[in-house]
Amino acid sequence: MIRVSDHPTAIALATQIVANARRRVWIRSLDMESWLFDHADLLTALRDFATAGRDGQVLILLHDATAPQAAHAKLLELAQRLPSVFQFREVNDPVYREDRSAMLANDTGGYYTRTLGERAEGIACLDGRGRVRQLQQRFEEIWERSRPIAEYRALGI
Repeated sequence: MIRVSDHPTAIALATQIVANARRRVWIRSLDMESWLFDHADLLTALRDFATAGRDGQVLILLHDATAPQAAHAKLLELAQRLPSVFQFREVNDPVYREDRSAMLANDTGGYYTRTLGERAEGIACLDGRGRVRQLQQRFEEIWERSRPIAEYRALGI
């Protein structure tokens, strides 16, 4: 387990987690925080994952779907070019919206969690399959009760 306390460490670990993914990446974020999701290294890792031809999927749960559009988030631009890989949903259940945590995890046991989603401080691990299973179960529970973000589709259809 690695304690994360600053942006450079968070970016490096998030990039490694995406690079290590085989077929699935789960992201829960408040509003696709630009300090992390607009960083060139993480975007490159996500693009490489999305174009690797392994039927990969990146599932992204957001608390605020309007902020990334307003900020012209670079991850959103990438996702619009690869819509078969990236899927977005917005948390709309009040119970889940109260939870302000964020996480990024992969299907090989890597994760980075932040209790306060807007901050870099958190915990990461590159080989924690048991914890990833727990995170994945919670993610899927929220995912099923969240609304698809149709407005992110490039053509809006």
